[in-house]
Amino acid sequence: MELLLFIGVIILFVLVFNLKGRVSRLERELHKAQNNPAEQSQIQAQVPGQMPPTLTQPQPAAAPIQLGPNWPTLFFNWLKEDWLLKLGALLLLIGFGWLTTYAFLNNWIGPMGRITLGIVAGALILILGWWRIRTWIHQGSVFMVLGSTVILLTIFAAREIYGFFTPVTALAVMFISVAFVATASVKFKVKSLALVSLILAGIAPFLTNSPQSDFVQLFSYLIVVVLGTIWIVAITGWRDLTVAALLLVVFYSAPHFLYISTYRSLLLPFAYGFAAIFFLTNTLGILKRKVGDVLPDIIAAGGNGLFLLIWIWVAAPDQWKSLIISAWMIVFVSGAFLIFKLTRRNEPFYVYAGVGVAMIAAATAAQLQGAALTIAYTVEAAIICLVAYLLLKDLDISKRLSMLLIGPVLLSFSSVTSRAWSVGVIHEDFFVLLILGLAIFGLGLFFFLETKLIKTKPDQLEVILLVAGSMYFYLLLWLSLQAGLVNKDLAVMIALIIYTLIGLAIYIYAGLKESKELRVYAGLLLGFVVLRLLFVDVWKMQLAGRIITFFLIGALLMSTAFIGRKKS
Repeated sequence: MELLLFIGVIILFVLVFNLKGRVSRLERELHKAQNNPAEQSQIQAQVPGQMPPTLTQPQPAAAPIQLGPNWPTLFFNWLKEDWLLKLGALLLLIGFGWLTTYAFLNNWIGPMGRITLGIVAGALILILGWWRIRTWIHQGSVFMVLGSTVILLTIFAAREIYGFFTPVTALAVMFISVAFVATASVKFKVKSLALVSLILAGIAPFLTNSPQSDFVQLFSYLIVVVLGTIWIVAITGWRDLTVAALLLVVFYSAPHFLYISTYRSLLLPFAYGFAAIFFLTNTLGILKRKVGDVLPDIIAAGGNGLFLLIWIWVAAPDQWKSLIISAWMIVFVSGAFLIFKLTRRNEPFYVYAGVGVAMIAAATAAQLQGAALTIAYTVEAAIICLVAYLLLKDLDISKRLSMLLIGPVLLSFSSVTSRAWSVGVIHEDFFVLLILGLAIFGLGLFFFLETKLIKTKPDQLEVILLVAGSMYFYLLLWLSLQAGLVNKDLAVMIALIIYTLIGLAIYIYAGLKESKELRVYAGLLLGFVVLRLLFVDVWKMQLAGRIITFFLIGALLMSTAFIGRKKS
């Protein structure tokens, strides 16, 4: 449960800051275009058929951002083009099926002739599609998909009804027809045809009617399909196909994730092979496109990392699990730093680093649990922030990585309500809160000092870290006094007096430095003390403790009239 929570935080962190980075980049480009009219004029002058604006001509208003069509619109547009041809192909396919059924029922053709007829008919339709696609892209594509589908259905009938072919030979024949369609998509540059060929390749194993499940054979076939897809991507640059190929592999892996399978250990090396192929493909794709949209590569990279992590978690031996995850973590983190150094792009870095951090969390969860796991997560998150800053020299990235502490914070709730506080002060939950408070407050102070060195204004994240860290110290003091003192009224009195002293010290310091933020912080702390006294302790404390507490805190608050004020 802790691992799923931590991975969920990492995914949320990656998604939020990828979106934030893209919005910031769009804002910078828009601001640059608005402040540089000469560049706008130059861009307009390069548009064919448009006269460049004169000096007296007002600048045209910025065009509204147009959103691309959604998937239903794209499908409708595809269906609308040559719709009669597509409808005819569908009717022809249905009629061919009925003709074949009728011929089978009346024994017009023997079993071998029936299968041969189907294969020959599919091959002829494929040839017709290849000839037609040269002049009519959509028409030729429809014929090619129709021909390959006819071959797939014919081989399925041969296996299902007559027992012709073996599962391997049946899969090989179907793959040849699909590969022919994929080759046509590359030659004639039809992206939709390549996607359809990948879908047909994914359907083919279901049509072999294998008497028993041979998952090694199946995953070997998937390796070939993935390599073929990568070949198409390398030639055409259609990086969406990489995501589609990954989804195909995940689809066939899902049964081994959801149910206990005796083939897991045999298929784990295949998972490593898939992960290595997708990792190299995505990394090279991002490095090749230093500018422009890398969203498909980012999606494939993140999905690949989670796919690999799940396979290791369900299939690797327990004694080797943490070591295997750590090895792959080094690979992904190295890829993150390499990409950032060469491209200076934040989005790929966040994804690869997020996968690496998820693997660190998984390796830690494989060895630890409870309070030890929370402490380990805290230390790892703090070290990641500092190491990222030392290597990248980018304070913004390091600040954003500090959001990884959300995971340990959520896990620390169990330490706050632990029964161990009813036994004593020094125990594992005490150190959970202490180390987490030190990590949060220490990172906030580090960011604050580094921000002052580069002479920029501290942002909200630094303030949040400092306040959150101090809150953990106050909470730790309260729980420790409640656990260490028998007299609970005395414990409350000591805690409130210490809170008051801290609040007054910060309030006076804020007045000397004229810091509005510190003054608000001190006011909130003192307000908590007063509200606690008026609405809680006035009813729960014994009369003697109530008198002493109110007198001491009241005297401390009144002392501000004589401390830190300038003479008027």
